[in-house]
Amino acid sequence: MMPRSSATNARPLLPQGAELATPPSRLKVMASLFAALCLTLLPWADELRWLLPDFTLMVLLYWCIHAPRLAGLGIAFMLGIVTDVSQGLLLGLDALAYCAAAFVALSVHKRLEGFDPPRQTMQIAPLLLGKEALVLTLGMVFGRTVADWRYMAAGLVAVSLWLPLAMLLDHLTGRPALDAEPA
Repeated sequence: MMPRSSATNARPLLPQGAELATPPSRLKVMASLFAALCLTLLPWADELRWLLPDFTLMVLLYWCIHAPRLAGLGIAFMLGIVTDVSQGLLLGLDALAYCAAAFVALSVHKRLEGFDPPRQTMQIAPLLLGKEALVLTLGMVFGRTVADWRYMAAGLVAVSLWLPLAMLLDHLTGRPALDAEPA
């Protein structure tokens, strides 16, 4: 039999009571995706465009992890097509990249949901960097003669901005913060 003091200090495997988050509304999800799309599509200076992270993909991945029923592959495809059309890229390039990233995030969302935002950053980094690599590679395969590999820096900027974005969206939606260290 375990001593009573260690049993009372044990942290439950699943959130209990006030730690449970109420699911976000469809309006919050769609409004945040629309705001991220507008932020991505702003007329940024051409000299700095290669440093611009894909805010739309970042918010999409957040919702694929925390509200997979409200943000799925259909939303990813639609956002990708809108991004392709507005940026004048090969039609379907961003749509394919968004769908691939969303598919991976949806496949492992239960695992990612259990991590706090700093640990999620390490799990999301390959998706954010992989999206940039996929767009550059497929762009070269389908007609772009020269690839500007500086655009991989946008993936690094996105990785560095994941933590503040996740914490902001957690705060706006009322999700309780997970402890970085177990109690």
